[in-house]
Amino acid sequence: MRKAELYADLGWIENKFTFNQLFELFYTLAQVRYATQKQLQPLNHRVATKKNLVKFVELDYLNAVSLVKNETAFYITEKTRKILTNEGFNVKVLQKDFTGQTLIHPLKITSCLLNLQPWIVFYPQFKEPPNYGADWLKPDACLIFKKDKAYKIQFLEVEEEKPDWENYLLNKKEKYEQLARDKNLYYLWWKYWADKLELPMCKEKDFCFSVLCFGNIKREWEGWKFNEFAGI
Repeated sequence: MRKAELYADLGWIENKFTFNQLFELFYTLAQVRYATQKQLQPLNHRVATKKNLVKFVELDYLNAVSLVKNETAFYITEKTRKILTNEGFNVKVLQKDFTGQTLIHPLKITSCLLNLQPWIVFYPQFKEPPNYGADWLKPDACLIFKKDKAYKIQFLEVEEEKPDWENYLLNKKEKYEQLARDKNLYYLWWKYWADKLELPMCKEKDFCFSVLCFGNIKREWEGWKFNEFAGI
């Protein structure tokens, strides 16, 4: 069955762009969680026009939220999630709940992510070892850069200056160092995510990660790379 017949309310796009272009844009948006029209347009200027995005909201393919002054951010609906599933995209790692009082920080994360493509991205949270009870470390994202059967794991941190910033950063650095020493990171955490991400399980001796930090900061820390934040 033709896509225009399968998705009847999208028949109007046929002379504008392809269904594959649309679904690729939807999937990228689903992975970064939130994005503005300005952030989406460079991905595909035919698909991500203001008029088209408003139309997708009207048709329940996208939701729009204005939690940032003068900015409307978009995110996918359950209807779009089902379509991405039907079209063979891996939706097992997509975030299901979209909540928050402000989108300022998530949109900064989106800007960083879109500048780093291509990747596989997900959003893990870590409990404090060794008992794994309390919430402990929440990276802004985890990126997988894949080439053939090899891949690289990189945690993303988007940082802004705050009170006692130096100690805050040192504390985060110590947490990542503790995480690297935790055997369960490989045997439990990565085994779980490798399955969800449909990646081959590497050998323990080859397992490692690094941290990529965006912000107005420079440090010479092993395993860390610091980049300036370019803005939303």
